Amino acid sequence: MLIDACVSYPTIPVTSRLANAPISTTVDSELARHYLTRSPRHIAEGAVLAERTADIERRFGGRPVDWLTLKEISAETSPDFATLFFINHCLSDHTNARFQAGYSKEVQRVKLLIHQGGWARTVRPGLRGYKILFIPGFHYVSDTTSGADFSNQRLLMRELGLNVQLAATEEDGTIEENAEIIARMVRCESRCQSKLIVVSTSKGGPETALALGKMLRPGETTSVKAWLSVGGLIGGTLLADRVMTWPKSWIARIIFWFEKIDFRSLPGLTTGASRARMNSLRLPPRILVVQYVAAPLSGDIADDVRDRYNYLRKYGPNDGLTLLADELVPHANTIVELGCDHFFRDPDINLKSLAIANLVADELNAEATLHK
Repeated sequence: MLIDACVSYPTIPVTSRLANAPISTTVDSELARHYLTRSPRHIAEGAVLAERTADIERRFGGRPVDWLTLKEISAETSPDFATLFFINHCLSDHTNARFQAGYSKEVQRVKLLIHQGGWARTVRPGLRGYKILFIPGFHYVSDTTSGADFSNQRLLMRELGLNVQLAATEEDGTIEENAEIIARMVRCESRCQSKLIVVSTSKGGPETALALGKMLRPGETTSVKAWLSVGGLIGGTLLADRVMTWPKSWIARIIFWFEKIDFRSLPGLTTGASRARMNSLRLPPRILVVQYVAAPLSGDIADDVRDRYNYLRKYGPNDGLTLLADELVPHANTIVELGCDHFFRDPDINLKSLAIANLVADELNAEATLHK
């Protein structure tokens, strides 16, 4: 594994298993290594690390795992330890653990069927009853390399006979402008009595949240059966805070002008604006909300993301674009993905996307059967 020479934190090799997945990477502290493996290098050192870990879990275990809590844990230990604390806390919830296990099992089922040449059977029958509406991320038209347009997932799902559509939001539009576009589409689908699974990514996350949680009346969201938020910038990003301050704001405006990126969307992505906006929203409780969160350790960060990751480390665990806690929708179900940063560059990501869609559809159909 290649690690950037300018990395200023330890790179300690570790091999283990977490969230039903194998891990082979590096971490930034011996305490993080111990927390992940729980196998001491020798008895005396292991006892000290175990006692310290237990003390941290005892002091922070009853607190909400928000950005403030994770920042405190990170400052006291390391960002990788705080990332592991975040993952363990998510999976300590019974429902999250069930979703995580179901996701892992479904990924293996899809992979096995593909290996056997059974592509048609990779789609669960229940998923065919839904339309999948994709909400893209920032600059998705101009930069087709980021995955923000879901092009590969849409192609695969369309070839498998699924009904998919991409919402034509403004790639550099404000949160409010794009939320209006999403709201109009959902309102139309509700009039047609459609059954939607809405899938958003990155900046599309807060846009979807605003549309479903404020702009639309509950009766106008009847088409939306589930919302899957993939790496959503729900609480914004401190990188937006950074470029909005003088003199960086003017430098950013010049750079954006040269790259033909509209600067006006950034104020709505600051953490202050985003957290306040999310606090004002009320999502219809009947909508199944699942968040798919990349939770990378320091050894998992891609070279082109590392500078941003390193800047955000002082604020706590992050995916190279936002703090992990700022990806969370309150009361949503969480699935964590190990080994990936914000951009989910995984050779199996298309298959994993299908697996999550299958899982969501099965959950919806099980709930519908239960309430008949």
